[in-house]
Amino acid sequence: SGDALLEQPTRLWGARFFGGYRIGRGDFAAYDGGIQTKRDGELRGGIELPLLRGGRTDEPRARLAQGQIDRRLVEPEIDLQQIEFTRAASVAYWTWVATGRNVEVARQLLDVAQRRQDQIAGRVERGALPSIDLVDNERLIIDRRIRLRGAERDAEQAAIGLSLFLRDPQGQPVIAAEEQLPLEFPPEPEPDRNAFESDLARATEGHPLLRRFALERERLEVDLELARNELLPALDLRVEGSRDFGSDKPGISSEGTISNGPRGDTEVKALLRLELPVQRRRARGQVLSAEARLSRLENRERFARERIGAEIRSAMANIEATFAQTAAARRNRDLALRLRDAEERKLTLGLSNLIDVNIRELQAADAAVDLIETQAAYQRAVADYRAAVATPR
Repeated sequence: SGDALLEQPTRLWGARFFGGYRIGRGDFAAYDGGIQTKRDGELRGGIELPLLRGGRTDEPRARLAQGQIDRRLVEPEIDLQQIEFTRAASVAYWTWVATGRNVEVARQLLDVAQRRQDQIAGRVERGALPSIDLVDNERLIIDRRIRLRGAERDAEQAAIGLSLFLRDPQGQPVIAAEEQLPLEFPPEPEPDRNAFESDLARATEGHPLLRRFALERERLEVDLELARNELLPALDLRVEGSRDFGSDKPGISSEGTISNGPRGDTEVKALLRLELPVQRRRARGQVLSAEARLSRLENRERFARERIGAEIRSAMANIEATFAQTAAARRNRDLALRLRDAEERKLTLGLSNLIDVNIRELQAADAAVDLIETQAAYQRAVADYRAAVATPR
């Protein structure tokens, strides 16, 4: 005797199609009579359908579904990395711009002192100024050179940091040159509260982090459904058809009479099998475990949604604060420049001294640096906000 069977499971309610060939010749005991076939064997096929356990899901289908979810989990991870990369690149860029602008302020401050040195030297020679003023201005030149070198060092460090994100066509890091600095910062638009409410609603629903949690929840729900499936009794319906070929061996037919062809050519059988396990503690434990993991995940997801909302509100508050600071810093810079220019005119008329002029020049330089820093802070705040609302670029 011989038997060959091919099976094909499907995702349609766990149905399993099967088909095969069987041949059984010779003498068999009465209880093995079903093994016997006609001379050329028997072709058979059918379907087995689980009505309860294994119907909605089973181990192979559950693992297949989870594998598909795992592949989809890559997408929000990539989005999160892209958002963070863009935010870090923006912060590095505006830091480089700010340090570059600070170098210009320090260089202008030094140039003023150097130009004044020749003027003071001529006046000292004519006896209009004491020689100590020449020494004092030389000290200012050295002090401002130190200040310029410190600003250049900061700019160099910022350019190195920016090179992590700035690449040439071959993918190699590029150190940004001073000539690449923008002429000025872009204007600062006033924060839009209506746009903020829209961004908040959108981010608290479609943020990549929340999409990742949704997929993880879907994965755990597959585990929970599989565990609940194991609690069900096994009730399987099997329908099978077969056909024998060739000559038959004389024997007793199904009617109980002696016949030369006791086996029919075609048979159709239906079988209903019920299996009810008495102890199902393992399955119950798996259900409780899956429910607990799902509950923990839901708590983490709720906290993540609240944290995203808090980060967006914090980022918007930072934009509003830096917007106001920038406006105040710009006004402070303008006033400091007016005072510096007035003090320099007084010095030209002999109504002021080098100490007061130096104070006004330093005040103007510090005010210019403060404006640069607040402008950079505003742009960094915008980058943080865009990251918080999950805008990749």
